[in-house]
Amino acid sequence: MGYYTTYNLSINIQNDDIISEFVSENEDAADAIDVYGNSIDIVKWYDHEEHLREFSKNYPTLIFRLEGEGENYDDIWIKYFKNGLCQTCKAIITFDPFDESKLK
Repeated sequence: MGYYTTYNLSINIQNDDIISEFVSENEDAADAIDVYGNSIDIVKWYDHEEHLREFSKNYPTLIFRLEGEGENYDDIWIKYFKNGLCQTCKAIITFDPFDESKLK
C-alpha cells in the first residue's frame, strides 16, 4: 500500500528549464510533478528529500520550494532546499477562540 502525497515544486527564479531538468533526471519526480513543478497525481515519493538535497547542489544559489499534502488532513508542509540543505516547515492548524457574539 503506502502513503500518498501531492507535491508541487517551485524555485525562487522564473526558469522552467531547471525544474524540467530535475524531472527528466528523476523518475520518481516525473511521476509526481510535471516539467513546470505542478502536481500530476498523488504518489508515493519517499526519497523526495534526498533527491532534492542532491539536485539543489547543482544550483547552489537557488532556493527550491517543495510543497506536500499527504493523506492525513494535518500532513501539510513546505520544504526549502538550498545547496544540499533542507528546512522543513509543517503547517500549524489553529482555530479561532470561542466568541459568543459570533453566534447566529
